[in-house]
Amino acid sequence: MNKNESKYFKSAEKMHTALISLIDEKDFELITVKEICEVAGVNRSTFYLHYDNTNDLLKETIEAVYKDFFGRFSAEGPKEVNIADKTDDELFLITPKYLMPYLEFVEDNRKLFLIMYEKNEMMGAEKTYEKWFTDIFGPILTRFGVSEEEQPFIMIFYLNGIIGLINEWLARDCAQPKEEIISIIQKCILRPAH
Repeated sequence: MNKNESKYFKSAEKMHTALISLIDEKDFELITVKEICEVAGVNRSTFYLHYDNTNDLLKETIEAVYKDFFGRFSAEGPKEVNIADKTDDELFLITPKYLMPYLEFVEDNRKLFLIMYEKNEMMGAEKTYEKWFTDIFGPILTRFGVSEEEQPFIMIFYLNGIIGLINEWLARDCAQPKEEIISIIQKCILRPAH
């Protein structure tokens, strides 16, 4: 990466951070290019070098957030699980292998996680969860004998339970070690019986 490319990406990162900060304070629709530039410490011409409008910035910010999130997992992270090649024990994803990268992301991005939770539709979280359900969790639940009718209820239970637990951890300023939080999650979620 040459010096100009590095400067280009640093400006983009500043604008991503500025947008996330502003979204925490007010509705996205009310955020102006001027505000983003002021918070990011860039001028308007830099903004328009990168984006046509604030929607373009939002889209790229969301993509950057998910890239960072998925980059924390091994090749077999939540993005790819070949169910046919796995034993039942390997398909139980409530393990440190899968939970630790998730908790590390949350701890490193506390404010962002809360924004993504509170404004999940705007931040694309809903679509990501739907994709995970379709590609990963649905087929795993099917393999464990859970009917298709029950699967959405079970997934919303798991999802809301884990997010609630993480919100409590954040409210306590992540004081408990991540290993303890993983242990608590595992105590709450029993392995499916085969």
